[in-house]
Amino acid sequence: MNAHTRDPLPANIEAEQALLGAILMNNAAMDKIPPAFDPDHFYERIHRQIFEAMIAGRQAKKSMNPVTVRSFMAPDVATSKVGDMTVAQYLSRLVTEAVNVVNVPDFADAITGYYNRREAMTIADEAYLAGASAQDELDFVDRITDCRERLTAIVASIQERNAPTENFRDAIDATLDSTADAMSGRDLTGIDPGIEELTSLTGLWQPGNLIILGGDVKQGKSALAWQSFFNIAENHPIAGNSGEMPRAQIILREKARRTGISAKRQKAGQISEREMQELVKAGADMKGLKFIDIDCQRRTLDQLDERIKRLKGEYGIEGYVVDHILKLLWTGKMEDADDFKKANRATSTLKDLAMKHGIPIVALTHVNKTTGFQESFGRMSYRERLYSAMRRRPTYKSLLGNIDKDADHAVIVFQARPIVAAMEPEQGTEDYAIWEAAMNEITGKAELILALSRENEFPRRRDIPWTGATTSFGPPFKQQFNERGFFG
Repeated sequence: MNAHTRDPLPANIEAEQALLGAILMNNAAMDKIPPAFDPDHFYERIHRQIFEAMIAGRQAKKSMNPVTVRSFMAPDVATSKVGDMTVAQYLSRLVTEAVNVVNVPDFADAITGYYNRREAMTIADEAYLAGASAQDELDFVDRITDCRERLTAIVASIQERNAPTENFRDAIDATLDSTADAMSGRDLTGIDPGIEELTSLTGLWQPGNLIILGGDVKQGKSALAWQSFFNIAENHPIAGNSGEMPRAQIILREKARRTGISAKRQKAGQISEREMQELVKAGADMKGLKFIDIDCQRRTLDQLDERIKRLKGEYGIEGYVVDHILKLLWTGKMEDADDFKKANRATSTLKDLAMKHGIPIVALTHVNKTTGFQESFGRMSYRERLYSAMRRRPTYKSLLGNIDKDADHAVIVFQARPIVAAMEPEQGTEDYAIWEAAMNEITGKAELILALSRENEFPRRRDIPWTGATTSFGPPFKQQFNERGFFG
């Protein structure tokens, strides 16, 4: 339907007048307005201007009555007409016809409801125009995607407004019920990342948790994150953002984990007919997982917020992975900020988003190269240097980000093999034999270190097998599946 031929936009003028009148009659009514209420929710322009003047007066700590409210209006507004009345006369009328402040939340809710209807109609018009006048398919996709995200935001807003409220006493009872369910095995609260060594350190991941996975380069942080991602997807819808790997590479790695056929061999086609059938079956099994969204575009933190909101509203996602925080898209002043400031902003905001959306967020971060983690070996012998490097592990203070303030759990992934491999001496020397023995000792082994936790004792560590060919942690997939009934 064309915007020029439809009926007038819906509004509830009486509710708008009643809300403003209640505030003028008793300024305490302002405290009963929901925090999400905005001046733009008013349909009538003069009502928006009156409410904005009230906000300004409140910030100036003034009593709000028709005289003071008018003084906070722009001169051209304060001297304008509302029908056949002056603004002063209209404000006085609002007070005269005001009702009890008890009804203020209901008035605000009614105003917001009509605002959402108007927004939906406006978005529908924009979707119509996108179909009629988009320059090309990319322009159409951009415009229709924007419409979809705004409609999802409206749905999320309505659901949030209508969600049942829980008082403090109810919350206490709910936690006791949750504990009782966990004791009986009926309902364990949280999400299992499906890696026994990791779960034993952090426990189940709870709504609102920020789980930091950190470590130096080539230690397997991404492998751990995406392995947990697909494990979780056995039972829960989940999404993530990858700035490190394209979606195809993530999928190839997961198929490698499930079959034991490396991503390198898959890409080269160096497989048998039997292995091809295994890969086909692995792909079919992956298609049967819960909803998965893997986004490989660089996003700002605000865009992540909107994406999580949409995916939770449409698909009910229960977790989100960010790989990694320095691969986010930075704009404005933050574009030129150093890694330290970017990481601090990222972890702080991601913790807020985890709390806001009620899901665990897993964020990957690196070692800060300026913290002194890299050691000076001085006059040590080769053996001493080698084994010193093998024992040297980061702490949570070594990681980029406000780890101690933002993380609910900080897990460091450590493998000595990449470090020792980089110290390979010349073949045929005495040192080479020492190096070879060390490589044999550490190949196939890794550690998960709980470096920080709000709930669990730390630091603690767990040894875990590592398979480089399939970039995966723990026992082979088939063995893990058979032993655990797959994370059940």
